[in-house]
Amino acid sequence: MHHLLADARALLITLLAASALTGGLLWILIRHHTLGVSLVLTVHAGSMVDAPTSAVVLGVHVYPADVVTLCTASVGLGRLLVHGLPRRVGLLPLLGLTGLTLWSTLRGIASFGLQAAVNDARVSFWFTIAGALYIATMPANFCLERTVRRAWSTIALAYCVLCTTGWMRHGLHAVTERVTVQGTVVDPRPVPAAAALILAQAAVLLLYAPSDHSKKARASSVPDWLGRRVPAVVFLLFVVLLQHRTIWTVTVAMMMSGWALRRNTGGGRSVSFALASLSVSLALVAYRLGFFGTLGGTLASSAAEVQDPSSTFDWRVAGWRQLLATPASLVQWLSGMPFGSGYDRVVGGILVTVGPHNYYVHLTLRLGLVGVALLIAWYVLTWRRLRNEDPWTATLRVLMVGQLVFFITYSASPEQGVLLGLCVWCLRTRVADSTSGQTAPGKPAVPVAGGAAPPASGVPRVPAIPGLRR
Repeated sequence: MHHLLADARALLITLLAASALTGGLLWILIRHHTLGVSLVLTVHAGSMVDAPTSAVVLGVHVYPADVVTLCTASVGLGRLLVHGLPRRVGLLPLLGLTGLTLWSTLRGIASFGLQAAVNDARVSFWFTIAGALYIATMPANFCLERTVRRAWSTIALAYCVLCTTGWMRHGLHAVTERVTVQGTVVDPRPVPAAAALILAQAAVLLLYAPSDHSKKARASSVPDWLGRRVPAVVFLLFVVLLQHRTIWTVTVAMMMSGWALRRNTGGGRSVSFALASLSVSLALVAYRLGFFGTLGGTLASSAAEVQDPSSTFDWRVAGWRQLLATPASLVQWLSGMPFGSGYDRVVGGILVTVGPHNYYVHLTLRLGLVGVALLIAWYVLTWRRLRNEDPWTATLRVLMVGQLVFFITYSASPEQGVLLGLCVWCLRTRVADSTSGQTAPGKPAVPVAGGAAPPASGVPRVPAIPGLRR
């Protein structure tokens, strides 16, 4: 009897603590948007480089990121229930992916148990979808672009510090070298590819995103080249040193698309292309002359590994072929196999059980071709409906290009859902502005072609007479 009372007391204390924590998180996410966005990004970015080891067992291991995801999804769905589904904003593909993920998760729980299904579905699906839904339904009068850009730069700066600390402890090595720490072989790169992607995206946000027009930003004495260009170059330098070859490709794709989408004249684009070509040429000449020393050899060794017959990319392609042979029926091809099915394949005579390292393959296996079609439709609709005259459109499209390239060799990471949600939020607020004839706070007014020009300074307005039409 004494043990039963003790267990009941402990369960009651746990439930009260969980209720207080959940209530506090919901209050932050609903009322304090800047803190909410920062909290979501910090939790996911922190778990990316330092996976939590402690969890609360409630039939399934519950980690801090799970609680944040549950709260963000609840807030996002609650906003949709209260305010309705906005038209022409690209939320239908997101809701379709949510429904497919829920259906596949329930099937996985029934077939393989709660823990196996949740472990398979949580990071690249539920975490990503919840973050996108929370950001996409943000209030229109919130300066979300500025908040995301600042949070992204702050996280990228933290990753730079983490990389510097790791290189000071273990040295800078090529990915082809075997680095051992206390007898254990470790990855010589201090942070994973998803963190390196954040560094590249932070550079894009600093280089391509419009300047902040707030009063505080206008009063700042820091010149634009020092506040934005220099940090962007530093972030790109860390991207190079981290030697994630996929992120090298993603960065080149984003820079090329940014150059192509620039709104400047052809002459301005020609000058930027000439400067970029000159910089690359000088870097190649300096490498050939040996100016980079050991560092140049390290980077060259990592780049040459891609051409090796047993390269990492070939290893992944061989695994994709085996995984895509797994669906055995038309139903599985269309709707996927339930979460928890596993990813077993034999590559090079070794059994591999990790994920497919390709989000398109990942979606095909778990949500079927319907899920892949919804993801592509999400990007296509958002790309087409973003207004070309909006200053943020080119930046968002560059980030979308980077994500689509990244998904070729990696699955989606939770913070990428924030950027997808930002795209939908921008589309939603711009559509609302155009239909209401108003401009959201912090956004410049967009002139309408053929519309009436505003009255000149000093010219009195003609009062409107009720009942009289022009």
